[in-house]
Amino acid sequence: MVKVILLKNIKGYGQIGDIKNAADGYAKNFLLPNKIAKPATPGALKEIEILKKKANVMLEVEKKNAQAVAERLKTITIEIKRKANEGGTLFDGIDKIDIVEALKTSNRIELNEDMIEMDEKIKKIGEHEIKINLMPDVTSTLKILIIAE
Repeated sequence: MVKVILLKNIKGYGQIGDIKNAADGYAKNFLLPNKIAKPATPGALKEIEILKKKANVMLEVEKKNAQAVAERLKTITIEIKRKANEGGTLFDGIDKIDIVEALKTSNRIELNEDMIEMDEKIKKIGEHEIKINLMPDVTSTLKILIIAE
C-alpha cells in the first residue's frame, strides 16, 4: 500500500486533499500517471495542511459575506410589475430568472438561480416570500411584491 494525496475528486473514493492508502498497482498505474494523486511525502503533507488552512480561512470569509447578504435580503422587498387579469392572475408567471434580474437591477445583489427555492412560478399579484439558500448553512428570505400593470 502507498499513501497518496488526491489532486482530484474521485467518486466513491475521496475528495481533493484527502490522504488515502492506495494499492501499489492502482497508484503506480492509474493515480500517479494521470495526475489524480501524488505521493504523500512529508513536504506534500505539509503543503496540503497549509492549503487546507487557507481554504478554511477563505470559507469563513465567504460565510461572513453570505451572512451579511442574508441580513440585507431580509430587509428588502423587490417590486415586479406584470400584466394580470382582473382576478389577479398573471399572464406570465414570475420565475427564478426574473427574481435574479430584479434583485440585480434594484439592489445590486447578484444571486445564482440555484440559490432561490421555488417549486413553481409565482402566478398571483400581491406579496410573496421566498427562501434563498446562500450557502448550505446560510439562508434568508426575500419579499417580492407583484404589481399588476
